[in-house]
Order: sequence, then C-alpha cells, then structure tokens
Amino acid sequence: MLTSTLLPVLEDLLPLFLPSSVSVTRAHDVLPPFEYHIDRSDPRVQVFSRDAVVKQSDKICTSILILKPTTSSTIRHHGEQDTIIYVVSGFGLLLSQPKSGEDLDRRQIGPGDFAYIPAWMEHQFQNTSDQADLHLVIIRSGGAPVEVSLTDWGGSRLDPEE
Repeated sequence: MLTSTLLPVLEDLLPLFLPSSVSVTRAHDVLPPFEYHIDRSDPRVQVFSRDAVVKQSDKICTSILILKPTTSSTIRHHGEQDTIIYVVSGFGLLLSQPKSGEDLDRRQIGPGDFAYIPAWMEHQFQNTSDQADLHLVIIRSGGAPVEVSLTDWGGSRLDPEE
C-alpha cells in the first residue's frame, strides 16, 4: 500500500535528479573519412575503432568497429562489461574461446545480426570478404569502453607499443 502511494511522488521527483538532455553523435564525427573507403590498399589502417557515445551514462556506452576486407581485430575481451554487437554491414566471423584449451567457437555474422558477448569472454572479429568493409556497432555495459587486447587466446595483455 505504501509503495503505491510513493510511486506518483517518485515519478515526479526522479526527473529532477536524472539527466534531462539528449545527446546526438553525428556519423561524420565517428566514421572514417570518405577516402578510407576508397583506398583499400592503404596498409596504415586496417581496423578502425572509434567511440560514439561515451561517458554520457555510467551504465552504457557505444563505439564502432570497422574492419577492412580480409582483416581481423586483435583477440580481446571487455573486462567486466557485457557487450552486444550489431552488424551494420559486411560479413565475417565472430570467434570466441569459452574456456582455455577448448576449440574456438566460430559464428558467422552478417547485416542485421546481433551477438551477445559475456564479460571477460575472449573474442575476435574477422572480415571474411575480400571486397567489403565489416561495420559493427558495439554496445557495452559501462560508461566508457574497456578493451583489453591479448597476444593470443589465453595470452597476456598486448603492449600498445607492439
């Protein structure tokens, strides 16, 4: 009974304490320059990652990952963050290793697909096309992305200088 009496009061008070503005990140602020999509022979950038919505909330953040044809991301995990992947365009593989020593789990991914990656799960993306980029939206359960690149499956943390 007390709960039903407090609910209308809480509904009136919560907007006073919660953020009340909408944030929009424009595509041109996160996508690579147009030339990136034209010059596929440029060896300098094969995997492109950029934050889209970060530090707007302590519960969720979003970034994009673009892999050029026939490239792979590093083997990685996202620490304690659960992750949802949305495939915008392109085709590829999502590799994961549920437990050390087990065979890799290989899942095909394509446009419109969603994938859930649990916290601490080692995984890697591979673009299997020899012509089209693989575009992914990455949604994580934290205010800023945690990304730990590894030297190999079950390996140590990759030194950013390598």
